[in-house]
Amino acid sequence: MADADRPGMIIDVHAHHAPPGLGRRSDPSQVLTQPQQEPFEARLARMAEAGVGLQVLSSTTPTYLADAAEAVERVRIVNDELAARCRQDPERFRFWASLPLPHVDEALAEMQRVLGHPGAAGIMLGCSCQGGSIAREAFDPIYAEMERRRGVIFLHPVQNGLASPLINDLGLTVCAGASMEDSVAALHLIARQVPQRFPSIRFIVPHFGGILPMLLNRLDGQMPRPPGAAAPSAVARQFFYDTVGWGSKAALIAALEAFGDKQIVAGSDYPILLSWESYAQTFRHISQSGLPAGAIENILFNNAKSLLHVDAVEQAPWPPS
Repeated sequence: MADADRPGMIIDVHAHHAPPGLGRRSDPSQVLTQPQQEPFEARLARMAEAGVGLQVLSSTTPTYLADAAEAVERVRIVNDELAARCRQDPERFRFWASLPLPHVDEALAEMQRVLGHPGAAGIMLGCSCQGGSIAREAFDPIYAEMERRRGVIFLHPVQNGLASPLINDLGLTVCAGASMEDSVAALHLIARQVPQRFPSIRFIVPHFGGILPMLLNRLDGQMPRPPGAAAPSAVARQFFYDTVGWGSKAALIAALEAFGDKQIVAGSDYPILLSWESYAQTFRHISQSGLPAGAIENILFNNAKSLLHVDAVEQAPWPPS
């Protein structure tokens, strides 16, 4: 039995690993910082201490590049590295596949190559793509394919501060801009009715959904929507939200009140918060929050296990032919 299948083992849906050697790529629309790597033995020790049975890995290496061939080359390196890590320890790791957007045909080919093979939990989409919306009509084929697969999409900021000097010129790109990216990406999906048009896709919005929990009533009252469309708050409550909140109980309570304990999954942003707190403390904020025991159990253990079907880990060759 995998560790993640044992009662009381946390599934961390938001953990990073950057393939070595790729470094940074100059792209003004995606300026992601690379987390400092550590030996995987140290990672496993931290996981054991924190009670984490499984991490879902994602890379912050930029793959949204103007040149299609370069984007494909980089994304294959990223996905093959993450898949290799999962193959070495399939009971403790899965990964979110990166895509070479905005190149839709190449992205669909990469999805065909990667998804369905061991370790692939779904895809990661940046909260914007080269300064444009991820809910743009041109990306509908990506959503259609994920709908066909009944897949999971994990959103992640690209750290561009919404391309706003009002955010970036004062150094607020990461500390505040990232959560604003989360909120805007979710709002774009709602505005373009992506969840309604592709209802089998499950979305994970990071960082408790940013400012979204505080906006639901206002969105219902003021957000434009076609006649007969669902209320924005109802659509927002279909998303899942991870618990990366830097220990903020206010953020936890706001998300819980807005979305309910069945829509919140454990996440850490590993290893980013290690300079702020221990890996174990990141989840201890939830377990010691004073929430009802059932809510804590859902957030830390049950929701991600159901969402990711962690019992269905299969072995197959990698890379796929």
